Amino acid sequence: MKKWINKRSISIFIIIILLILFIYFIIPISIPLILAFIIALAFNPLVNKLSQKINSRKWSVSIIYTLLITVTGFLIYLFLTKLIDQIVLFIKDLPNRINLLIKVIEQYNDKMKAVLPDEMAETINKELQNFVATLRDSITHYFSVQNITEVVSSLPGFIISLVVFLVALFLFMLEIPNIHRFIKKHLYPATYREVYKIYNKIGHSIIGMLTATIVLSFITWVFTYFGLLIIGVESAFIISLFIWFVDLLPIIGATGLTIPWAIYAYIIGDPTLGIQLIILSIVLLVQRKILEPKIFGTGVGLTPLPTLISMFIGLKLLGFIGFFIGPLVLIVIKTILESGIIKTDFKI
Repeated sequence: MKKWINKRSISIFIIIILLILFIYFIIPISIPLILAFIIALAFNPLVNKLSQKINSRKWSVSIIYTLLITVTGFLIYLFLTKLIDQIVLFIKDLPNRINLLIKVIEQYNDKMKAVLPDEMAETINKELQNFVATLRDSITHYFSVQNITEVVSSLPGFIISLVVFLVALFLFMLEIPNIHRFIKKHLYPATYREVYKIYNKIGHSIIGMLTATIVLSFITWVFTYFGLLIIGVESAFIISLFIWFVDLLPIIGATGLTIPWAIYAYIIGDPTLGIQLIILSIVLLVQRKILEPKIFGTGVGLTPLPTLISMFIGLKLLGFIGFFIGPLVLIVIKTILESGIIKTDFKI
């Protein structure tokens, strides 16, 4: 037991504790900086290649940064404009849809009275009316002046975070070689080799994670878009983009929209659409559950089970961003263990 209690082991234990505290307390409030650093690392190989060709890192960073921001901003602009149009149309058409739902419930009530006892039919009808009223109140509350005011009041904070992210991204892309030299200067050669090995592993894993996210999102969008086209839904492209965006949220997912939509279609008297949407939901759910661990596991060098566990723990501890940070932390731990910095060849 005494051979494990030495200066090296205590130092490693303290570093691990500090790392855990950093992950839990600092990361949630540093998301713009972390995202900027991760993206800068992901684009660093491209910056290096361009720097070798034009002999200037500043110009290569400026070119890649400008292209990245321009393309991303243009895509976000297209998505938001179309999304806002669809939301406005939805709000305008909402009273008609609610009235249609009420009429359908009344028709079902007449049918139930002919089949079920009066008391049971009245109870079911009352519950359905309560459901519609609750749904209407929830939607009204969601688009209430108070909620809109809260969203507007949060815009300054969002704009500040966005500015910090954009500035930090440019500076990180510019300063990565200096950060590299600073770390090298303060490490012993043997320690530097191990740290550099971990850095390379994490860098490749970050690229793999970004690639895996893009591939999985694209597959989900393709399934959704062509599924809606086959069903014959109007504005299939816009709706598929919205479902794809919601699918990025781990808790909700694409089926969080398609299943309620199917239930609504069945209630208003369109069972064909309801069944088609249920089938689409099953397809989306199955492909997500099958491909997600495999694509993320392949992209970040992890097997599906640890990847799934790290995603879940990260999600619970850090929220949405933890869904992506969890596998990254697991990669860091796995790489450190494989490097031999921490000895694991012991028995209890």
